[in-house]
Amino acid sequence: MSKRTTSLAAALFAGIAIASVAADANAQAWHYPAFQPPTIATREFNFAIAGGGDYGTSGLFQWREGLGPDTHFSLDAGFADPDYGDAGFLIGGGLGQRIMRSTPDTPIDVVLTGGVYGEFGSNVSFVRVPIGAVVGHRFPVEGSKLAITPYVHPRISLDACVSDCNGLGTKVKLNFDLGADFEVTPKFSLRGAILIGGVSEGDSQAGFGFGVAFHPGKAQ
Repeated sequence: MSKRTTSLAAALFAGIAIASVAADANAQAWHYPAFQPPTIATREFNFAIAGGGDYGTSGLFQWREGLGPDTHFSLDAGFADPDYGDAGFLIGGGLGQRIMRSTPDTPIDVVLTGGVYGEFGSNVSFVRVPIGAVVGHRFPVEGSKLAITPYVHPRISLDACVSDCNGLGTKVKLNFDLGADFEVTPKFSLRGAILIGGVSEGDSQAGFGFGVAFHPGKAQ
């Protein structure tokens, strides 16, 4: 087995181990994948939909903009339609900071992530503050512009109910994405991710999501 394959396998198993200990609780709310590959965006627009479990369906628009060669900010906006109650809207923002770039000796990219995100509905509203790390590697397809970037994205968040809580409080939760970015061209990619986790006192459940990302800042 090559050094590259061994390193990637270790990263995947580490992420899966983190996901396996995610805590369960007794209520329900929304969740969706972060759709964050282990890269820093110059400019990116991602349109996505996610669902699974009792958390219902979420629709999402994401804008990422570079602040430098190793830093970008991100803004999320969308809606959540959970199975337990009325629909709400999603809004939030965060930062990505690259701390490791792939080299021949260490073929792993790592980006730290963090932010503040909220879901505001007529029944109950939550605010969450996640911190995590995306670990993965980009594999170009020889002889074409295609490339695939598999990644894992474990993160821990402080989730607080902020309205109509009915006894719900503040909880620390673990969430985990297992995803891939498929570059069709330098300016267009498809994304898919499986999410395991929950929000506040909600049960940890599996979900999934698909996105279409545009990168107008990249050259063809």
